[in-house]
Amino acid sequence: MAKWRPVPKSDPQSRWEVLEDQSKKLGEGGFGNVFRGKDKGAGDSRPARDCAAKKVSLADPTERQAFECELTMLKAVAGHQSIIELFGHLQNGTEGWIFLEMATGGELFDRLIDSGSLSERAAWPYAAAIASALRHCHARGIMHRDVKLENVMLVADDPSAIKLIDFGLACQMKLASDGSIIDEKLKDQAGTQAYRAPEIDARIGYSPLKVDVWAFGIVLFSLVSGFFPLQEAKEDDWRYQRLKKEQQGGKGACESIYGTYKRPCPFSAPLKRLLDSMLCIDRAQRVSVDALAESEWLKTEPSQPGEEGEDEDGPVYRSLVRSFDDDVLMDDVPLDDNMLRPTRQKAARQ
Repeated sequence: MAKWRPVPKSDPQSRWEVLEDQSKKLGEGGFGNVFRGKDKGAGDSRPARDCAAKKVSLADPTERQAFECELTMLKAVAGHQSIIELFGHLQNGTEGWIFLEMATGGELFDRLIDSGSLSERAAWPYAAAIASALRHCHARGIMHRDVKLENVMLVADDPSAIKLIDFGLACQMKLASDGSIIDEKLKDQAGTQAYRAPEIDARIGYSPLKVDVWAFGIVLFSLVSGFFPLQEAKEDDWRYQRLKKEQQGGKGACESIYGTYKRPCPFSAPLKRLLDSMLCIDRAQRVSVDALAESEWLKTEPSQPGEEGEDEDGPVYRSLVRSFDDDVLMDDVPLDDNMLRPTRQKAARQ
């Protein structure tokens, strides 16, 4: 039977305890495993509480870099309700531990898999919270660089709340005196395959300013469609080749992606405009994180069918697969065999 043990092992009075049981771990990130932990507190000044304990191998140079990066970035973006809170950390020989706020609602990835797809109305609270969290990060010069379904945690006590996690691949840009970000090219190819922006190229360098917008666009598209739009935004993906050619001809991303499978795009006009602006291959034309907040779809929560201002003869959202949300009823329509089912993917840095 697994037992709680103090961390570090040599200190039985340690503030931290972990249940380091591989069969009961909470998750597995791109760098390190996450276990259930306890912050034993310090009386009235710091009450005991459950936490997530992320274990990293400091003997591995890549994991050490991610460990140090995540600590720096979490401290820089602290204080936002939709970003996971850092409780503390410690190093114990070749072990590194990061102790984090516990998000007990599971991953947004699991929410999507359980439902098949979400209605626009069901996806909206998650999208609005992610947009707010990213705007908070970017205002501090922090680019997350690994926004994906698995890195958005849900909160059991509030079904519409999320926590953005895993800042191990984040980078910090310099800020000018007016608070604007000083754009500099990066040379490392960081991120997760299906979510990586097309401009990320370690050979020639790239600006990281809008990579989070692209990744967020992949997340939102996948939530409301039930499938990944691309395998990867690179020339060896035929879907990407088609999207690039059609965007150059003036067609938006949503119509292009659905047209690949000879199906009409089912999204509302405001959502389609938003996704087209996020999944724009030309980085100069892609919407910024700040501008996301001003989009029509994100500014106003979608109504249920039949509510004031809605067309009662047309549903707010129609998907290719069944949604299990209470506010949507639809017929089953199977995914095309060429459509990419959402899968878990590990991050990488090259």
